[in-house]
Parts: sequence; C-alpha cells; structure tokens
Amino acid sequence: MKRKFLFLYLNTGAGHISAAKVLAHALQVQNPDTEIEMINGFDKKNWFGHIAFEKGYNYACNYIHGAFPLIYDIGAHHWGQDMFVRPLRFQTTRYLRHVFLEKHPTDIVSFHFALTPFVKSALRHIPWKVNFTTMVTDPFTVPHAWFYEKDLKYFVYSQEAKNEAVLKCGVPEANVTVVPFLMNEKYRMPPFTKEHVCEIKAKYGFDPDKKIVLLVGGGEGLPGAIDIIKECVIHKAKFTVAMVCGREKAFKETLDILAATYPKLDLHVFGFIDYLDELVKICDCAVIKAGPATLMEVLSCRKPVIIIKYIHNQELGNMHFAVKHNVGYYIRRPGNVFQKINELLNDADFDVKMKKNFDSMNLNTDSGKIATLLLEK
Repeated sequence: MKRKFLFLYLNTGAGHISAAKVLAHALQVQNPDTEIEMINGFDKKNWFGHIAFEKGYNYACNYIHGAFPLIYDIGAHHWGQDMFVRPLRFQTTRYLRHVFLEKHPTDIVSFHFALTPFVKSALRHIPWKVNFTTMVTDPFTVPHAWFYEKDLKYFVYSQEAKNEAVLKCGVPEANVTVVPFLMNEKYRMPPFTKEHVCEIKAKYGFDPDKKIVLLVGGGEGLPGAIDIIKECVIHKAKFTVAMVCGREKAFKETLDILAATYPKLDLHVFGFIDYLDELVKICDCAVIKAGPATLMEVLSCRKPVIIIKYIHNQELGNMHFAVKHNVGYYIRRPGNVFQKINELLNDADFDVKMKKNFDSMNLNTDSGKIATLLLEK
C-alpha cells in the first residue's frame, strides 16, 4: 500500500517548517514512493488563528515585552490550554476534516502543538485508519500545550522532554519516543577543510586571514545585534563581522549604511539566504538567539555560540544545553558579548578546548531513524 503523509504546520517561526522539510526528505530517501504534502493547519479564512497564533507569536516574542511569558505560564494549566483551543475548535476541525477527506492520507504528522487537538477531533469523522504522530520541536523545555491530548503518540528530542510529558503532563510512557534531532543534512556533513574554508571566504568576499564572528537570529533577525556591532565600531574590532538579517529588510538597509559609513569595520551584511550553512562552517563563533533550529545547526558544525536572548521558559533548556556542555555562553550585555568574542578568538588553546567539549556533546541528528519509525507503523 502506498503511503501518503500530511505534514501539518503553522507559520510561528522557521523551526517547525524546517523540521518538516528534513523529515520529508528522510522519508523519501528511505521510500521514494512515499507521497508527502505540507499543509498549513489554518485555512485562509481563519483570521483569528492567523492573528492569535502566527502573527501573535511573532509579536509576543519579539516586540511586546512580557507578553509571551504570560501566555506561556497560562498555557501550563489545562484551563489555559482550553481557553486558547475553544475559539478555534469548530472552524479548524471542520477545515482539517475537509482536507483529510480530500487528500485521503495514511499518515499525519503534526509539527505544532496548537494543531494536535483539532487533528484528533477531525480524525473521529474519518472512516479509515490514519496513523497520527505529533513531532515535538522544542528539544528540552517543552510547553505543556504540546501534550494537551494524553492518548496520542509523541516524538521528542530528549529524555528531559519525555520526562515532562510523562511525569508532569500524564502522558503514558509508551506513547512518548525519544528520537534524533531533525536537522538539514547540509549541517550534518563533515567540517570544511582549510582549503575549502579559504574558497568559501573568497566566494563571499571575506578576508582570508581574519577570523569571522557570525551574528544570526533566524528568519526574523537578531534583536540587539546593532548594539553589538556598535561595540565593534567603538573598540575597532580586528575580526570580521557577518550579519544575517533574515527577512528584516529595513534592518539590512540600516546595516548596509553603517558598513559604508565605517569601512574600517569589516562588516558583511546578508538578507534572507539559503547558504547559511556555508557561513556557519567558515565562522569561528556565532552570536545567536536560543531558537532550537539555529542553535543545533551551529553546534552540529562544532562552532561555539554566544546566546544573547532566549524565549521565556520555552528556550531556557536550549540555552542550558549549550552552557552545560561548555560550547555556549549566555551573555546579555553588548559590551560583555564583545569581550567574550575577543577572549574566545585570542585563546591559544581555543581549538583544543572546543574539540574536547564538542566531542562530549554527542548530538544525534540521524533523521533516517525517525523516518524508519514512521514507515514501520
């Protein structure tokens, strides 16, 4: 029987979609006949869902101080989860039921906690058996809303996440499976050789003899980056700064002007790019937010990170993971960030220390194992 997967996501950050794409590729490598379709779980008419979850998530995390911590803490209680779910239940369930009847899937994977209750409700009206799995994309500190439904199957990235599901949320242990982290294979390939690093530096106009500090924050950019760059200007940084602005076009234009105004600051500005893996592999350290995708991609390439921001509670475990393994540092003040960068880049034993720390991290990113588990259902 030919397998047909529906991957359901929402546009709340890039991590959910990127994980879905990685798993889709892994499935098709193992079984080329597998059909996979990615679908936004909210239909175009669901304006409340798009505003409350997609736009609301972005603004709560990046622009309205204190909004996301409040939402997170409310969502830790079942009554709080109900409060968010009820206004969307009828329209979203009806839409998903229509999609399932039209697409006739054999398997469904949800990549967002907000969709899981509605998928379960919609499947009650489907007259054939569908394998349903929720892929939990928060690695360590997991919002309880992921485990709203206790009787479903969950894939999680860590034992910490499994403990949260079983011990705090009451999900049966047999329903929770720890799996490798889903990561684009570009980041899983061996590190560049010195010759290859020189080629990539030349390709993007970098000085071959200078070390590179990469500033990156995902699709929405890196809050606080401008203050760190100002520190580089004030202290006449001797390293190259590569700034990835993501979709923030206005921010990129501002930095382009700054780079032209201060030519002695070796600043290279990039917008939304599809070759971030190359910049990660040629950099010497990265300044980032603690989003799971960016953090794990950089660490997989064995580059130390300076974390300047994490989302309240949700990304706390990500930050702790990097710090615990001595491959990351949590520093908020721009001046202190600049000092740490200089400390790392001028440490004569830097490479030896980092190799030892990364060797002990033991990060599993074999997405093929998850594909196998899904195909065996």
